[in-house]
Amino acid sequence: MNSIQPPLQIYFPNDLKIHYQDQGYWLGYKLNNIYIVFSLVVNDKDLKLPPELSDLAIIGTHNQKTTKQREGGYSNYDLNLIYDHTNQLLINQNQDSYLIYFDPPNFKNLEYFSITPILLQSMGPNLGKSQDDQLFNKLKQFEYQNPLKTKKNDQSFISDDLVLDKINHLYRNRLLYKRFHSNRSFRALNLKKFNFFIIQNIIIPIIKFIQKMLIMMITIINYKFLNLKSGSNYDDGLSLVGVSRVFRQLDLRLKQFNYFPTQFLCYYYDKNILYSRNSLKLPIFNDNLNINNSNYINLYNSIWLIFNDILIGVTLYHMIMDNFTSIIKFIRFRVMEKYLFLELMKLITWISTENPAGFKLNTDLGKFLGDLYIWTIGFCQNIILKLDRGSQHFNYISLMSKILGLLCYYGGCSFLLSFLIDGINLITLHIYGFYYCSAKIYRRQLEIIKSLFQLFRGKKYNVLRNRIDNLNNYELDNNNNNNNNTAIDGFGFDIDQLLLGTLLFMMMIFLLPTVFAFYLVFFIMHLLILMSLNLLENLQIIICFIPLFVILLKLKNSKRLQGGIRFEFIKFYQGMTILKLSNKSLTYQEIFINFIKLFRGAKNFRDSILWKFLLGKIVKIKYDNNLKFHYLMLPQEYSETINIWKFVSNNKH
Repeated sequence: MNSIQPPLQIYFPNDLKIHYQDQGYWLGYKLNNIYIVFSLVVNDKDLKLPPELSDLAIIGTHNQKTTKQREGGYSNYDLNLIYDHTNQLLINQNQDSYLIYFDPPNFKNLEYFSITPILLQSMGPNLGKSQDDQLFNKLKQFEYQNPLKTKKNDQSFISDDLVLDKINHLYRNRLLYKRFHSNRSFRALNLKKFNFFIIQNIIIPIIKFIQKMLIMMITIINYKFLNLKSGSNYDDGLSLVGVSRVFRQLDLRLKQFNYFPTQFLCYYYDKNILYSRNSLKLPIFNDNLNINNSNYINLYNSIWLIFNDILIGVTLYHMIMDNFTSIIKFIRFRVMEKYLFLELMKLITWISTENPAGFKLNTDLGKFLGDLYIWTIGFCQNIILKLDRGSQHFNYISLMSKILGLLCYYGGCSFLLSFLIDGINLITLHIYGFYYCSAKIYRRQLEIIKSLFQLFRGKKYNVLRNRIDNLNNYELDNNNNNNNNTAIDGFGFDIDQLLLGTLLFMMMIFLLPTVFAFYLVFFIMHLLILMSLNLLENLQIIICFIPLFVILLKLKNSKRLQGGIRFEFIKFYQGMTILKLSNKSLTYQEIFINFIKLFRGAKNFRDSILWKFLLGKIVKIKYDNNLKFHYLMLPQEYSETINIWKFVSNNKH
């Protein structure tokens, strides 16, 4: 029974075109129906191979007569290439085949072929899945399919990991091959041993000591020192990271510095550290070579951004210092004294004593709430005055300038923005207090009105079952149906309860506009503050996380940003299909998709702001700081980074 043979796929490096007119044997890899050309062998001495390249073999001939034309039968090679001088092409004499040209990826520059697009920042395991499926389906066109059967055991395709692995390691294996024939292995071995001695005995102990200090500082600033609720868990307590934005940024920067040696080690020494990532709990959803490349890009992108961050911070510091006294006076007298104190007092007085927007408010309640808020503002003013008087003995301006210099020179612009966020939160603390109290009063008033409204409908809230029971569904007591004060099975309301409920309901309704007026004013002020904080937070995200290095890498060498592979049809000649294999670079949309995702997921208050306002719930920005660490691919178990150095000792030989 005749069987249909699958077509050959010949992967031919472009740098071997210089041997078109030579004669010899092709050295390479044979994977079922796929041939990967390694080099041309002319002399017998070139057939000697190092132990690392034992899988190399003679896969075909070049510019030699086939055995069909010789005496002795048929050729043992399926690959018999002949150079066609007329069309400047190679022709396989034996059968129809695919000839696929490609540039050998430079492994030192992290160039390689990959079907799976590289994941620069891990924001989820499903990102890029659809792209992978589309690319995999396109590769089906190179698969040989029998009408009766699908894939045979004697067929291989480019989608197989082993095929791409041979192609990607072609550049490195050639270096091993040349080093073996140039007798330089002994010298390189001695140099490697010397470098390992320096790393093992000098550099690693210093790095481990620095990492221990960083881990200790991270533990201190994340320590939960206060529990707000009685009987609450330890995780519900407050920490320096949870209170201050500066310490939160410091936590991020310390974890970056702690992970930098591990990232450097993974890239320059052993990428298997990333493969065995169970101890670190890395948020990585990539595999194979993409892990090492994405780790490299993430490392240098972080270093580049930190350098730019400090550079911008130092520039801004000098600009601030040139006008530091004027800025302090503007904040002290213009912003705080005028707008946050005097103008706010006038606004509260106008609401409590006048008729704002033509609405008649309750005078007594308005005056009571207004006096309470004004007294609080006066208390804050007295504190500021005491600080001004104490500045004669304690120069807080000089202290402030030193703090700014420390943050800008060693932290950068991101720390300056964090300090500004903390400063805004501090000087507007009384406004947040007013908003919090007015929101709580408004919400409790709404709940009372809602409960009393259920009274008139003959309904009652069931606390045990967390539902509203309809009292009209109960049967009346037939023995006492002539008594107007009869209750419904002990669950109904009598006349006194209805009268009291009516009075309370009317009181709440009439007092609601007064409470709402104060609540509306403080809500608007709180919302404006949140918008300013949100703007500063967005600037901080741009400075700390923008893929700047990725953009420069795309402009310089887009082959490092593997977005898949593409096959380009060249021509069809004498039963041979000639194709070109090349890398497909990531688009700008694919580069920025996770950055935009960080913007959208790091905070969320826009979608529910109107609903929360109407219900009297506290509106605030919910920061998801884990997304930042997730975006940078920082390990969850940062204390385990010290144990990574055991890989160096275990693999020294």
